[in-house]
Amino acid sequence: MFEGCFFQKLQSDVEKYKTNPERRKELMDYQMKLDDMRYVGEKNGKEEERIDAIKKMINLSRKLNASNDFILKQLTDDYGAYFSQEELKQFIKNN
Repeated sequence: MFEGCFFQKLQSDVEKYKTNPERRKELMDYQMKLDDMRYVGEKNGKEEERIDAIKKMINLSRKLNASNDFILKQLTDDYGAYFSQEELKQFIKNN
């Protein structure tokens, strides 16, 4: 019996919260912040994946005795939309 009253009270409070314009704006702002954080996390994860792939490509190219110019061309073709030439050159230099 106590559980039913508790859940009814909770449901009532949730409805009040959702229908109050100020609370509703707070909830929407909070949801937008969560979405932004999720987007940044996904973006950072994808960038880390690209960096790992670049490092692997450089290491493989080095094993095949490829020149830095050849490696840069390949990286530019594959990752030039995500990284500048200077960033790609730095990857080559550091790996």
